[in-house]
Order: sequence, then structure tokens, then C-alpha cells
Amino acid sequence: MKNKKIQILKLVQMQSNIFLQNYDLNNAPTTNFIAKKLDLDRSVASKNLNELFKNDKLIKINTRPVIYLNVNENLNESKEYRNIADFKNNFQNQAWQKIIGWNGSLKEIIEQLKAAVMYPPMGLPAILFGESGTGKTFLIRTLFEFAKQQEILGQDAQLVVINCAQYANNPELLSSVLFGYTKGSFTGADSDTPGALQTANNGILFLDEVHRLSSEGQEKLFTYLDTGLFTPVGNNAKKIASKARLFFATTKKEQDFLETFLRRIPIKIKLPTLDERGAYEKRMLTYNLINQQAKRINCKIKISKQCISLIYHYHFKANVGELENLIQNIVARKFSQLASPNEVEIKIGDLPDNILQQMHPNNLPVVSSKNEIIFQPSDSYKPSNYLSNKEYISKMQFSWEKLFQLQVKGEKDRNSYYKIVQKETHEILYSVYNTERSLINSYAAALTNIFSLAQVDFYNLENSTVYDLAIYIFYLMKNEFTADFTAQQDLTLMTQLFAPELQMVEKLASLIEMHFEVNLRACDCLWLAILSSKDNLTSLPQIPAIVVAHGYATASSMADTCNHFLQAAIFTPVDLKPDVSKSEMITYLKNLIKKISPQDGLLILMDMGSLKSIMEPIQNECNCDLLVINNFSMAVMLEIGNQLLLKKDLPTIQKKLPQNIIQSKFYKQHSNFPPVIITTCMTGMGSAQRIKSILTQSFTGLVKVQVEAYDFKELVNYQESHLLENKNVIGIVGIDNPDVEGIPYFGLEEIMTGEKIKSLETVLRPYSSDADLKQWESQLIKNFSLDRILDSLTIISPNKVMNVISKYIKDIQHDLEQELSYRIQISLYVHIANMIERIIRGNEIKLYNGDNKSILKDKYFSVLKKHNSVLENNFSIKINDPETAYIRDLLVRR
Repeated sequence: MKNKKIQILKLVQMQSNIFLQNYDLNNAPTTNFIAKKLDLDRSVASKNLNELFKNDKLIKINTRPVIYLNVNENLNESKEYRNIADFKNNFQNQAWQKIIGWNGSLKEIIEQLKAAVMYPPMGLPAILFGESGTGKTFLIRTLFEFAKQQEILGQDAQLVVINCAQYANNPELLSSVLFGYTKGSFTGADSDTPGALQTANNGILFLDEVHRLSSEGQEKLFTYLDTGLFTPVGNNAKKIASKARLFFATTKKEQDFLETFLRRIPIKIKLPTLDERGAYEKRMLTYNLINQQAKRINCKIKISKQCISLIYHYHFKANVGELENLIQNIVARKFSQLASPNEVEIKIGDLPDNILQQMHPNNLPVVSSKNEIIFQPSDSYKPSNYLSNKEYISKMQFSWEKLFQLQVKGEKDRNSYYKIVQKETHEILYSVYNTERSLINSYAAALTNIFSLAQVDFYNLENSTVYDLAIYIFYLMKNEFTADFTAQQDLTLMTQLFAPELQMVEKLASLIEMHFEVNLRACDCLWLAILSSKDNLTSLPQIPAIVVAHGYATASSMADTCNHFLQAAIFTPVDLKPDVSKSEMITYLKNLIKKISPQDGLLILMDMGSLKSIMEPIQNECNCDLLVINNFSMAVMLEIGNQLLLKKDLPTIQKKLPQNIIQSKFYKQHSNFPPVIITTCMTGMGSAQRIKSILTQSFTGLVKVQVEAYDFKELVNYQESHLLENKNVIGIVGIDNPDVEGIPYFGLEEIMTGEKIKSLETVLRPYSSDADLKQWESQLIKNFSLDRILDSLTIISPNKVMNVISKYIKDIQHDLEQELSYRIQISLYVHIANMIERIIRGNEIKLYNGDNKSILKDKYFSVLKKHNSVLENNFSIKINDPETAYIRDLLVRR
């Protein structure tokens, strides 16, 4: 490495340590920083930094300016990060990254454990349910390491682990171990001895097999969970405090515990079995455990791939623990037979009989022609000949860049994308050994069986296309550690162009993953979809069609049949369970429409249900014309498919339907007209105008939507008067619902209580940014509250009091780490404004519910007392405990 690069690398290494202490951007190793410190031209510094990054010597954080950090054992999970937040999340999770599955099957479990240990002031008790050998103790030890690393626990904190099963026949001894004992409490008790709860003060106490705890021990534990105090054996009058965080584990089911016990443990975690963690994690665990043995004996281990396959396909009743014992036993036996310990070689004959019983031909998985994997006694558990092939990855990345360039240009010719994908797929084929091509043949045969098993016609794919798909599967099996090349990329156009194929690939994904033991990422599914488009490149209609039907595979069967007859991927099926709720159906359709992203129109066929009730909520998801058809038949579907292939528009298709049999509804896009929210009220235009004023003030500068007040009776008769023609009405807000078809209604009371605020936001989202919508919420709450209190305040300025209360609410939400509901916020505005005026007048409340002794001084009360100064300083008042207690009641009421 040239001297200049060495200088840069040393400076980055030194500066990385400084930057990581507090993430101060002034200390960040950026291009300008490096250039200035080393007196280099900025372009020279930039070139060298990028070369070091490409050679895996540096990590990059894509902020502005870009930050470069040195690579070390704690910073190797990823090479590149979108922002500092992503990097911090990875860096702060380094304690977990040694666990296989930390970002996979165990991700949610780890988040629950982190929440339990971090929750102030002393964490929350948690219990882990899981079979023997699933890693309960290992997870708690890692949690303890994480808590110390993040300074949640002090460096002198202790992790105390007790297996209650060891004391199953001596519950008295377990009680003394847990709670300690006093001198003379039993024979041999010569002095006061602290127990585990006291030893674990400010640390973690972990009770494994907690179901073995006696009823007396449980009662004492209940007392500690409720009060933070416990009594030692021999002196029930002595109260000892401890701030130990409690974690429990058991191999029993939840129903085997007393309700009184589980009620005190808010976090309950179910650990997956080894088989439930999936083939990928099971294989990585196998590799990791073999590599651990290589390090332990300081000797290379060579093992055949057939052995590996048999091991990780075996069902281990005792999970990871049994897998570890098996590997340790095999290695120990082979190691003892070596004359000179320099290499341990493991073959099929070295496996125990229960593993070898799987050797029936139908049970053996397909493996590569390369016979063995070599594990070096190194720190990495990824064997050298199993790592990703960088040449493959760089070529694939280059192809994706060409695909992205086509998309940026707005290219809609499917064949242009297919040519890039096919060329790169064949590049993969040219680079494989002749012996490996037979594997690809077997993969192609397996894919054909998968299509048949899933009852997917796949529109008569040619054998060459299936073979191309098999080549890519081969690539995936050889390169499991590649990045998702589509991350941070907008794939809207490509997913729209290849939506039918993508739908089919996703339908097959679970079978492909299970059979070939690969993990299909977003880029893999899209690549396979483009590959499979070869035989259907020009026959797709401009307007996509969705078929919605209740029953097992009903929609899929009808869609597949019609697509087969039409020789085109016209219909996308949606299979619904017979008991599916309307809200679930609407949510699924919204997500599907967003995924398809129709531009020229959308057609939906439904087997049953009210067109109005289903389509009204999803109409705004379509930025295009929409035709919905009910009670269709196969013959109708085929006719519609033909019309779509002939490029007919939706009104023409609707006219050709048999009107006396088929019910349909056409929704015209109104994007040419400015969006409008209508306000109305049955009591008259006065209320409608007042609601309009509140919404207009709230929208100003934040939401690009007009607000108009309409007479209620005119709205009810809108069809006769043509009142809404040439208007893009996106919603109606009022006190009474005029029932205008196709336009969502939002009741004023439901908005104020928060029940409909998110639904209204969905309607407004196309006309505002997420940040402005958040500000709009806050402004709307203030304006509704101000409208309520204007008539009641006579001394203080309403505008001043609203701004002060707004800061007060923001501060208490921050300290409580809790988002208050809209209903509660409005109640707080109104209550606090009137309270301030009462106190100024000398009419403060002096008793809480007639007795100040009943005031509950919990965390809510403490936070309010802390921030009362915001109100007191601005209005020169003093807020007493009873007034604070009544504000607390507003916070905690549900």
C-alpha cells in the first residue's frame, strides 16, 4: 500500500475512535477533514478514500459530507450505511451480532429483551418460554453484556444465574439462596448471608426453570415484584431493597403457570426451536459450531458437504444444545485418532447411526459437486470456500445499475430490461464448471416440479426460460452473503412493468426457499420475474386487472385458467378466507394497488360485497380511473381479458358488460381539478363555516387542499343538482353524514377524539409531506381546543395560553416517552386554560376528591410537577398538588 494511503488509513483509524465517543460531526473523518490534516488536495484525498473503501479497508456513512471509518471487529456487519442512525443501530448492537439470527428469527425477541432491560427506572420483568437447548441462558448473558456496553448497568453490576431445577427437592435451600438468610435461621447458619436478589442489586437476576420455584418462594418473589423489597429467611420483619432486573426462563407452557405469577411479568417471549429458525440459520449454526471446535483444538477441520447436509437436515429434539454436543462428540472422536494433529477429516461414516438413517435417496438434499468445506481455526465462522465470489457480485451489481438507468429514463419496453437480465444470467453460466452444469439441470427439473406442486401454469414457459431461472438459483446457492442491490432504490416502474410475473414468483417464493435453502430478497424476486417474462414480453395490457374471490384458491384458479386461455398474464388473483373481515380485505387491496402502481387505469372484479363500502376507502389509492365489477363469471372474465388485450379503455369495457346481470361502478380520476375538502352540518351553514375556518387555519402552509362549506340539504341531493361535477372532492368533514357515494366522510367528533385522524391523513397524504402532516395534526388539535375555550376565557389571552400549553404538552410527552391521544390533548388544552384562569382569580382547587391523601404520586404526577414551572413562570401562578392530580387523571384515563 502506498505511503499516502497508509497515512490516510492511520488518520482515519485515530479519528474514528474520537468520533465514536459522542458522534460529534466536527470530529468526523470526512474528505475535507483528511485533506486539511494531511495537507492534501481535496480531490486526491477523495480518490484515495474511495479506493480504500472499495478495497474493504474503510466503512462509509453516506451523510453530507460522507464520513469514513476504519474497519475493525466491531464494525464489520456492513460496509456502507445510509445515515448515522443506521450506523449507530448497527454499532450499538455489536453485542448481539455474534448471535446467528440476531437480525433474522431472533430479531423481535432481542428487541423485547432490550425493551425489558432498558425500561426506566429498573427495567421490566420478562420470561422466556422455550424448549431445552434453544439458547435462553445464552441470550440473557448477551443481554447483560449489551446492558453494560450501553451503560444501562454499571461496570460493577453482576449477572446472577440460578437454575431452580437444581433445588427441586430442597425448596428451603432455594429460598435461602434467593433471598439470603439471617444467623441462626437454620442449622449451620452461622452468620447473616446475602442472597441472589441482594447480590444482583443494580444488575440482573436470571432464574432458569422457574416453574420449579416453590409456592412460598413465589410469594416472596411476588412481594419483591410488587414493592422492590424482600425478607431473608429467618427474619420476616427485616425488609431489604434491591434494584435487580428480573428475567425468568422455563421449558413449560404458559398455561402451566399461575395467573398471579404471569400477571406480574409484562414481557413474555417465545423462543423458536432449531427447526423453526429455518434452513439458513440452522446451516450457519452448524458452520459456527464446527469452527468453534476448530479453534478449540487449534486444528483445521475438513468435512464433506454430504455430512453437512445430513447434519443440518436432521431434527434435533434438544435443539442447538444437541447439535453442539453432536459436533463436539464427532470432532473429539476423530481428533483422538490422529497420529499428528494437523487436520481432522470428517466423512459420512463418522456420523452416528441416527443421522445416517436419513440416507434414503429421496431424503438427501442436492449439494454442490465440490465435496468438502474446510474450517480454519480462525475467528470467522464463514469457511473460506463458502464466502461470496466477489467477481459474481461485482458483475451482478453492474447489471443492476444498467437496469436502474433504464428506469430513470422511464423506459417501458419490457424487452430492454429482459436483455440485460438474460445476458448477466448467461454470464453466470459461462463461469461454472462442466460438472456444475448437471446441477443446474437438476435445479431446472426441481423448478418444474415446484410449478406443478403450486399449480402454477406459468404461461407455458419454455424449457430455456426454466433453465435460466435455475442458473440464477445456482448463483444464489453459491453467493448467500450478497447485498440487496435494490436497497434504497425506487422500483415502482420495474415492479409495475413486471407485476404479473412478480406476483407469480412471490407465490412460489416459499417453496423455492424451502427446496433450495436460499433466502429470496427483493432483488432476487424481481430478477426472477424479469427472467420469466421472456415468453410474454409484448402481450401485457396497459390496464392491470385484479380478481378478488372468497374461498381456497378460488381467485387463483379462475385467474390461472383465464390467463392460460388468453396466453397472457392479465389477471392478478386475491384469494380471501370465507370469514375475512371488510377491514382486512381493504388493507390487502390497498397494499396490492400500491404495489401494482397503476397509471392508465385499474379494473377490479369482486365475487361479492357492496361496491360502495369496499371501493370508497381504496379509491384514493388509485391515481387513475377505476372500474369495479361485481358478480362476474368465467365467461365475463375472458371477454374482459380480450378487451384489455385490444387496449380498450374502462368506459368501453363497462358498456360491453351485460347490464341486466353484472353490477359495475366506474370511478373517474379527478386529478385535473384541485383537491377539495367539504364541510357541512345539518344545523346550518354557521357550523359548516366554523369547521371550515378551523380546517383552513390548520391547512395553511402545510396541506395543499382547499376547504369549502356546503349546505347539508344540497349535498344530500348532489346528483340532481350536479353540485359536485368538475370538482375533486377528496373528503367531507361535518357533524352529520350526507352519504355522498364515493367520497369518504369524517365525523368532527371522531376527528377530535383521534378515531378518524389517521384515515383523514391518508386522504391528505398526496398533498403534503410527512413532516407537514405531523405539524398539521398538532395545529388542528390547537385550533379545535382554541375554538372550545374562546368563549370561556375572559382574563388571559387565548393565543398566548395555547402556545404555552403546547410547549407544556410537548415536554411531558417527551419525558413520559408516550404519544398522548388527540382526545387527551384537546382535554388538556381546555382544562389547563380554564385552570390557569381559575388560579389567577384565586379559585384554585384545594382538595383532590375531598382528601389529598388519595393523590397518587406516580411517574405521571412527578413529570407534571417537573414541568408545571412552564405554566407558573408564564402566568405568575403556583399550581398545587390537587390541581396537578386532576391533570394527571386526564393523562391516565383511557
